[in-house]
Amino acid sequence: MSFRLKTVLGIAAIEFLMLAVLVVSSLTYIRTSNEDRIVEQAQTASRLLSTMTADATVSLDIATLDELVRQAVSNPGIDYARVRLDNGTVISQAGPDEILALPFKQDDAVSDAADDQRLDVWSPIVVAGRPFGRVELGMSTGGLTETVADAREWMLTVAATEIALVAVFGLLLGQMLTAQLVRLQKAAEQVASGDFGFKTAVKGRDELARTAISFNTMSEFLWNYSQRLEEARALAEERRAAAEARLFDAIESMPQGVAILESDLTVVHVNSALCDMFDFDRKLVREGTNYRHLPALREMLEGNLLSAPQHMEDGEDRNPGRMERHARPDQFRRWETKLQDGRVIQTTQETMRDGGIVLVESDVTDLFDAAEKNRKLERDLMQKQKLESLGTLAGGVAHEINTPAQFVGDNLNFLAGSIKDLFDCIDGMNDDLKSCGKEEDGRKRLKRADYDYLREEMPAATQQSIDGVARIRDIIGAVKFYAHPGASEKREINLNEIIHNTAVVTRNQWKYVAELEEKLDQTLPRIVANDGQITQLLVNLIVNAADAIESAQTKEPGRIEIETQTGDACVILIVRDNGPGIPKNIRARIFDPFFTTKPPGKGTGQGLTICRNIVCDKHDGTIDAHAMETGGTEFVVTLPCQAGEKDGTDATDIAAETAVA
Repeated sequence: MSFRLKTVLGIAAIEFLMLAVLVVSSLTYIRTSNEDRIVEQAQTASRLLSTMTADATVSLDIATLDELVRQAVSNPGIDYARVRLDNGTVISQAGPDEILALPFKQDDAVSDAADDQRLDVWSPIVVAGRPFGRVELGMSTGGLTETVADAREWMLTVAATEIALVAVFGLLLGQMLTAQLVRLQKAAEQVASGDFGFKTAVKGRDELARTAISFNTMSEFLWNYSQRLEEARALAEERRAAAEARLFDAIESMPQGVAILESDLTVVHVNSALCDMFDFDRKLVREGTNYRHLPALREMLEGNLLSAPQHMEDGEDRNPGRMERHARPDQFRRWETKLQDGRVIQTTQETMRDGGIVLVESDVTDLFDAAEKNRKLERDLMQKQKLESLGTLAGGVAHEINTPAQFVGDNLNFLAGSIKDLFDCIDGMNDDLKSCGKEEDGRKRLKRADYDYLREEMPAATQQSIDGVARIRDIIGAVKFYAHPGASEKREINLNEIIHNTAVVTRNQWKYVAELEEKLDQTLPRIVANDGQITQLLVNLIVNAADAIESAQTKEPGRIEIETQTGDACVILIVRDNGPGIPKNIRARIFDPFFTTKPPGKGTGQGLTICRNIVCDKHDGTIDAHAMETGGTEFVVTLPCQAGEKDGTDATDIAAETAVA
C-alpha cells in the first residue's frame, strides 16, 4: 500500500470517525429530547384532564365527563383517555375499542412503551385533599420514531457527502505530500543497487526537503566509505597472503609431518617432513587427491580418523602393540601406529571450525622403546609385589594351619589316653570276672575309669579331629590353587568355586576385622575367563574391603558380603563392605595407577588399577564403585559368559602384572 493511499485512507478514517461520533451524539440528543418532551406532554395532559374532571367526578356528571374526555382524545397524539373512580369503576372513557379493552399499565419512560408505541400515564383526581379517582391517558410515540428516522437519513446524507469531499481533497493532498517521497524512494533504490553517491532533486524547504538533503549527504558518505573499504580489503588481502606464506613457511620448517584435509578428506597441504617420513610424491597433493590414495597415510588413519571418538580414562593401560585412540570434548584426538618397518608414529588430529582436519605426525619410536623398557620394569615390580604378597599369604596360611593342627593334636592325645584307660578297665574287668566272677567289681572299675564320659566325648573328639583335618585340606587346596591357578589361557571356570577358595586363602586378612558372607547364585552359569586373574581380582577386592573396615575403627561389627547374580549373557559379582566408604572428592581417581589413601608401606596404589585392567581389558567386562546409603562401598563387576580375546594380550604377562594393593 502506497504512502499516498495510506494518507487518503487515514484522513478518511479520521473524518468517518468524527462524523460517526457527531451523527450518533446528534441522534441520541434528538431521541432523548423528544422522549422527554412526550413524557412531559403526557403528564401535563393527564394532570390538566384530572383538574378539569374533578367537579364532574365528584357530582357524577357523566355527560360532562364524556365531553371532557372526548375533547382530550381529539388532541393530536392522545390515543385514549379514561376516568376511573377510586374503587376502580370506569365512569367515562374515549378512544379505540381495541385499546380500551387492554389493561392499563403505567409507563415511566418512552422506552417502556416500545412494545405498543404508546406512553400510558395517570394522574389522581383530588378534591379538598381527598382522592375520588384518577385519570388514565395514553400518548402515542409513533411520531418520535418518524422524527428520529428523518433526522438519521438527513445526517447520513450530509456525512456521506462530506466523506466524499474529504477523500477527493485527501487524494490531492497525498499527491502533493508523496511527490518528494517518491523521488527519495527511487534514489534509495539507486543507491541500494550500488550506485553510491547518487543524489535526488530537492524542492521546497519543508521536512521532506530536509530529508532529501540528508539522503544526499548519506549517499556521498557511502561513496567515500566504499572507497576506503575497498582500500582496506585490498590491504587485508595482501596481509592475508603474507600471513599464509608465513604460515606455510612455518609448517615447512616443522620437524613433524603436517597434513591438512578438507571435510571430505581431500588433502589440501602437506609439508616436506611428511613427504620424507612416508616417501610419497608431493605432486599428488596438488591434484587434490584423497588421503586413501596415499598408502602410508591411509595405514595410520584407517579405523581412527573416521571412527567415533573413544574416551580413555587417565591411567588406563595403553598397549603399544595396537592402535590407541582417545578423545576430548574439544575434538582433539591422539593415537599411535606401529608401521611395518618398526617405526612408531604418533598422530594428532584437530578438527577445524569448517569441518577440515589438521594432522600432525611425529616419529616417537625412541619414546616408544623407552616406554617399553619402563613397562618391563613395571612388570618386574609387579612380579616382585606378587611374590611379597604370596609370602604374606603364606604366613597367614601357616597360622591358619597351626590352629586346627593344635586342637587336632590335643584331641588325638586325649583319644590315645582315653583308649588306654578303656582297655585297662576292660582287661581288669575280664581278669576279675575270670578269677572270682564278681561283676560288681567290674562295674566299679568302669565307673572309676569314667566310662560314661568317655563314651560321650570320644565320638565328639573324633568328629572334631575329622573336621580339623578337612579344614586343613581345604586351606592347603586353596593355597595350591592360588599359587598354581591353572592354565594361562582362558577356559570355562566356576566363579562360585573360585570365590569360596579365595575367601579361604584370605581368611587371615579379614577374620580379625569382619565376618565374610557368601551369597552365591547356585544356578550361576560357567564363564570363559582366566582363573588366575579372577582370583587376583577377588583377592584385591577382599583385602581392600578388610583394610577399609579396619581403618574405620568403629564399634560396629565389620561385614563383607560377596554376591553373585546371573545377568543377560553375563554374570555379576558384587563385593560390599560396611567400611567408611570412598570420599566423593576422590571417587573418580580410585582406579588411577599409584593412587592410594593407605599410609606409606601399606599399599602401592596398584590394586584397583590391576582390577580394572583384568575386568575391562582382559575380559571385556565392567567394574564400578558405588557408595551405599547405609555406609560402605559396593564394587559391581560384570563378566561376559564368553569373553573375547584381546589383540596383543600375553597370558604370561597378565599373570605377572597382578599384585595386592
